[in-house]
Amino acid sequence: MIAELKKHIPQVKFNGMCDDIDNSLYTVLSCSFPETPMAEMLLFNLDIKGIACSGGSACTSGSNKGSHVIQEINPNSKRPSVRFSFSKYNTIEEVDYVVDVLKSLFS
Repeated sequence: MIAELKKHIPQVKFNGMCDDIDNSLYTVLSCSFPETPMAEMLLFNLDIKGIACSGGSACTSGSNKGSHVIQEINPNSKRPSVRFSFSKYNTIEEVDYVVDVLKSLFS
């Protein structure tokens, strides 16, 4: 997913070290996306496409406030962050679908 996001959304950034598979939890990917009009409703747009994800970090799960953890990592960023969590039950097709939806939102 990391390689595909980098290829199709060059402005994507990865929060913390999540794009370093050797030094991060392989089941979680936290990304920040470019500020665009579509980005304001990013979580909503992903939700209506059937994609379950979260804004910010696990520390603020369920909160409508921004993540203090993400704010510490990128203090001056206003980019929307999304956290994707994966399990052994996710399929390659599901990951490809998420990438396709994100491509359509940021193209």
